Formats: sequence, C-alpha cells, structure tokens
Amino acid sequence: MSRRVYFLILTLLVCVGGCAEWEAPEMPARSIFPESRIAPDAVGMEVALAQLDTQQKDDFEVFWNQLDQQALPLELRKRLDQNGLRAAVMASAPPSILHELIDPPPILPDKLSNLEMQLYLKGLLRKKQRMITHDRISNREGELYSVPVSDIHSQINWNIRNGDMETPGAGAAVRGGVNITTFPQGDGTVKLLIEFEIHHGKSRPQIAERSFFKENRQAIYRIEDLKFEVVLMSGESLVLAPTADVADLGKLFFGSAQSEADQPDSIPSDSPAASHRLLLVRIVQTQMDDLFNDSRFVEKLTTAFAE
Repeated sequence: MSRRVYFLILTLLVCVGGCAEWEAPEMPARSIFPESRIAPDAVGMEVALAQLDTQQKDDFEVFWNQLDQQALPLELRKRLDQNGLRAAVMASAPPSILHELIDPPPILPDKLSNLEMQLYLKGLLRKKQRMITHDRISNREGELYSVPVSDIHSQINWNIRNGDMETPGAGAAVRGGVNITTFPQGDGTVKLLIEFEIHHGKSRPQIAERSFFKENRQAIYRIEDLKFEVVLMSGESLVLAPTADVADLGKLFFGSAQSEADQPDSIPSDSPAASHRLLLVRIVQTQMDDLFNDSRFVEKLTTAFAE
C-alpha cells in the first residue's frame, strides 16, 4: 500500500475511537436548603418582650393555661410564685390567642386627641406596638445573652423570698434584667440557664465581671435563689411573666414603672393602661436541624460534643 492509503486508514481509526460520547462525572446533588452559617456550637434564638394592657389580663390567663407548666419542677415553680414570677414552656405551635395578645391594638378614632385625629385623618398615625423588642440572635455554647426586661424604676423596694427566708433590698434607678446562657445538647435540644438580676444605683467605674478592665455600670445584684435550667426542643419557647397580681419581684421585672395614678393628664382615663410584660425565648435553630444536611458538617457535629 502507498503511504497515502496508510494515512487514510490511520485517520479513520482515530476518528472512530475519538467520536465516542464523553460521560460527564456525577455531581453531588445540591441541597434545597440554604447552607447555614451558624457556628457548630451555636444556637439560633428569638427573644421577644411584649407589653400588655390591663384589658388583656383575662386573655393572658387563658393563654397561660394553655402552656406546659409541668415542664419545670414543682419546687422551682413554687419558689418563683413566692416572688411574684412564673415560667412555662410553649410548644412549637403557639396558642392562637398569643397573636391577639401581641398584635398592635386597633386605632379607635373616638379616643384620639385633636393632634392624633389630625394625624389619623392624614394616614400618619401609627398603631401602638405591643412588642417592645424582638431580636433574632446566635448564641455560642456557654455564652450569656442579657435582656433588660423592665423600665427604670426611679425608686423601688424588693424582697426576695426562699421558703421562710427573706432578703430585703432597695435602690434608685432600678432595672430588672434576665440572663440567658445556652448549652446545646447532643440530641438536638438546648439547655437554657436563666438568671434574674437587678441593676441599681448610679453608673460608676467597676471591674467587669469577665475581664480585669473597668467599665461604667450600675451595681448588679444577681438573684441566685431564682436561677434555674430548662431544656427546650427546636421550636419550643420559654415564657416568663409575673403572677396575676403583678406584685413583688413580678412588679420589679415585668410590671409598669409608672402606676395608673401617675399617668399624664393627656392620656384619656378610659385608655388601656400598661398591665405587665412577658418575655418569650424561642429556640429557632440548632446544629442538629435539617438545615445541617451537608456531609461536611458530620465531623463537626461529632466532635462538638466529644469533650
């Protein structure tokens, strides 16, 4: 054969072998869930503080009776009740009456002042918000998140009770706060450590609690007798509120700092007065949620609780 024939045969063989279909390598299926940026030991929480009116007292009791109060030990509930406080756990599907409690009240034109009526007619009058704060946070394991829950009481006395023992106290510029410390558990639940503390007096340089540096702050009295733990599943909420009489520490932490008798004359006498507040702490996300369905997180989930 001539060289030309050999060249044609060789070209044909190359074409036949090179024209086979390429098989694309299999790509891992992409998750339909967004990749979570939460740290391996972090917990996503919603923390909301709501202010209720006196007209909502009965509705609040209906709401409270639909919560799981048995989730907390009886001895703890007695100790809280003795100090005018109460706590319960709300399921992931909250009672429908909760929305009625925290939604803004309707505007009643016949209750408005002249200035408010002018704003109302122009569409500029906003509804009164019952939700004072509503934050979504990410808290690391053992990290403390502090929530100021009360207004500032210009002067108030308090009495902390534990059985037959009583510890009196008094102060000026007093404000109640709740500390929340999170400890994610290996089964997807979260243990919350709840602490009540009283801030009072003038701000002055003091050694910070977690460093050697000084900071300007009020004196802090942490109520050790009322410290407690509760374990929540994702979606569940802890609800803190005063007892029905809104007295003792319940008034300091969740009551109105201004009594109805001290309200300004500009507020109509038949206008709803502030009754009390409630604090809701909801577990939104943990590292055991379905959002963590990427195989890259398996090692992190295993080692996070190996200690």
